[in-house]
Amino acid sequence: MSEAIKNNPVPNFKARFSMRGALTWLVGGGEYRPIFIILAFIAFFLIINMPTPQSLENLLTRPNPQGYSTQQGYTIVDHLSEEFHEPDLAVEEAARKVKITLGMLAVAAILWSTVAIPLGATAFLLAAIMYIFHLMPIDIIAKSYMKDAVFFIIGALSVAVGVEKTGLHHRLGLLFLGWTKSRRSLLFLFGPLMAVTAMFISAKCLIAFLMPVLMRLYKNICKANGLVRHPPVGLFLILVIVYMTAMGGPGAPTVGARNAIMVDFFETLGKPMTFIQWMQYGFPFVPVGSIAVGIYLYVLFNKKLNIKINPGELIRKEVRALGPYSGKQVTMTVILLAVIFMWVFLSGYLHLGGPILIGTVLMFLTGVVSWEDLNKDVAWGVIWMYASAVSMGYVLHITGTALWLATTAFDLLPPFLKVGDGLLVSISILTTIVTNFMSDGAAVAVIGPIALPMDKMAGLDMWQVGLATAFSSSFAHVLVIGRPGLAIAYAMGLDPDTKERLLYVKDLIKYGLGLVLISWLILWGWVFYGYWKFMTF
Repeated sequence: MSEAIKNNPVPNFKARFSMRGALTWLVGGGEYRPIFIILAFIAFFLIINMPTPQSLENLLTRPNPQGYSTQQGYTIVDHLSEEFHEPDLAVEEAARKVKITLGMLAVAAILWSTVAIPLGATAFLLAAIMYIFHLMPIDIIAKSYMKDAVFFIIGALSVAVGVEKTGLHHRLGLLFLGWTKSRRSLLFLFGPLMAVTAMFISAKCLIAFLMPVLMRLYKNICKANGLVRHPPVGLFLILVIVYMTAMGGPGAPTVGARNAIMVDFFETLGKPMTFIQWMQYGFPFVPVGSIAVGIYLYVLFNKKLNIKINPGELIRKEVRALGPYSGKQVTMTVILLAVIFMWVFLSGYLHLGGPILIGTVLMFLTGVVSWEDLNKDVAWGVIWMYASAVSMGYVLHITGTALWLATTAFDLLPPFLKVGDGLLVSISILTTIVTNFMSDGAAVAVIGPIALPMDKMAGLDMWQVGLATAFSSSFAHVLVIGRPGLAIAYAMGLDPDTKERLLYVKDLIKYGLGLVLISWLILWGWVFYGYWKFMTF
């Protein structure tokens, strides 16, 4: 041993200990991972200090750019100046807002995908960035966090608490799952049924109503097999409902805002599409997509689910033990039916958030739930996360950031992806990426006006381009913020007894990326290069 080491062993030991301690702290664990927090802030400051691209300046100063709605002759800078109450807004300042928005997008992507801090904390961080960097006026920041979709999630999670507290979820389970006898029937009968149902009833509504059913079913499956917990079963049940309902997206114009926006584009551009016509082009995707999801989940989970699964038998046993309907179950049933009635007949006036909030108030008025119930069982952090995602979607659109990213991506495409079916493929890829960071409706609103005018240059029909955009907006499989249904499933994906989390962000990324690829392959092979070749447009 050298003299130096022999005479001075302590500093080397301390150095090794401190280095190990620093690395341990950086890596972190749970919902605190400093290395990703540092990475997010580095990315943010690099982006906001980058030189302003000339293409961005050109877009901000172009009158009436395609994909951005302004007054006649207005530029994006003019619109921002008026919308944000900033007279004489300079182009440099408008470009700075775009760079701040891009930096926020990077922060959100890093922190939400790694859960380096709790999801709700990231939501507050994004709001803080908007305040600190004066992205827009304070009152507009606050308004951007409180949209109809946010109120819908608040109401949906609250009503789900009422469904579970009254035990109504057992009876809903009998209605939807009482006839399933195995994981195969769950995947290849129940799953496709949910996909078709999601064509006419909002997927997020189905998920909100069925998550309590599936979580209680998870516990019953565990107990029936002599287990206290078996997280893969819980994750499997959650992925069945969230991915199967997504497959209903292309089937009909009634699935949500994304398809309604595209129908409106068609009418505005002089080639309206009827409900039946949409179904002719879109419905064949639904059964094939849902069967593909069934095969995908069966292959991935078959070895992990090494226990008996008979949903129907377990649910029927629970319902028999309940006896006749209780008063609160009857009340909750009436409230649910009232909410569905308002969605079907009054959504034009009350939208989606209004009916579910009315249902929440009715639960209080009738004594079905207490405030303590909601305070304890509603995942408020997830609500704030989705509120910030809605706000980000608004900022991405109004600052022109999303439009600039989309147009830049189209400009970078090789020639063969700008003509014929190649354009449909490129549109589907771009729309899918955008819709995982924005709401599906916002993605269609941004990309649709850019893509639709390219139809004649590409040798395509407007309907082909528009439907390719709308269909792809259903593939938000990866991030919790991609669509309300995922946020609801994440919030409610807990063990009913222990509150152990069964669905993690990393699960959506892990399984969602594979399903995105499968969704694209079905869209390209079965739709674009398949039955569309035998249809007239």
